[in-house]
Order: sequence, then structure tokens, then C-alpha cells
Amino acid sequence: SNKGYYIKVNYGANVVTIYTSDNDGNYSIPVKAMVCSTGTATPKSGTYRIQSRWEWLGLIGNVYGHYSTQIVGNILFHSVPYLEKYNPASLEYWEYDKLGTRASAGCIRLTIADAKWIYNNIPRGTLVEFYSSSDPGPLRKTFCTKDI
Repeated sequence: SNKGYYIKVNYGANVVTIYTSDNDGNYSIPVKAMVCSTGTATPKSGTYRIQSRWEWLGLIGNVYGHYSTQIVGNILFHSVPYLEKYNPASLEYWEYDKLGTRASAGCIRLTIADAKWIYNNIPRGTLVEFYSSSDPGPLRKTFCTKDI
């Protein structure tokens, strides 16, 4: 789609929903939902613009995020952490098992497939809105098992 996207991060339900615009230019069409883990420093409200991105990035705690996309400051979308840069076998599976719960320092942790989708498809300047609701949103909360 060349219409662009709008991202809503629901830190209450730990789900990210990606929207595209309708014929009137409103971002009302949900296209993808991603289960995530948020954390104590995750913004509770506000809207920010996507900034930089890195295929691999060193994170707090001497771990690495794969497909990291900057939202604001040190708050990023990224994969569940890895113990070693460039080593897919070093994924912290015990952190992967926490997806859908509050588990990060503040970043938005995603499956590798979902982090890669944002990295590849969401351009710089895309708006990201933070809010909290017990309602996971129109597409619910789903795990992606393909498109890796």
C-alpha cells in the first residue's frame, strides 16, 4: 500500500495494531496485529514519529535487538533479545515466552517476523500512538507463525 500506515501500541493489552487509511484518508483499516511485550519505561500516552532503524542494535543488559526501529529516544520496536549479535541461535527463548506480557525495560518487543515486518515496511515519519486498553483491538492479539 502506498497510503502509508499508522501504528497503535496498546501497552495495557500488549498488542500492536497497524492501520492503513480508508478512502477518506482516515487510518481506520486494521491490516496487522502483533503480540508484544512492553515495560516500565514504555510511554503511557502520546504520539511519536518513527525515526532510525538498525538490523542489529546493542540493547541494555548486553543483549541485541534484531530489526530495531526507533520510536522515541531509547524506545524501540525490536525482536526479543539475543545474547549474541548475528547469531539467531542465541535468541532468549525464555523472553520470547513472555510475549503478551509486560517484560521489557520499555521497548516494544516483538516476534522476529513482526519486528522484521516493521523494519521493512514502516517508513521514517510514520506515527506511533501509545494508549492503554483491556480491549486488544479489532484484530485481537495474534502470533505470526509465517512470513519470517
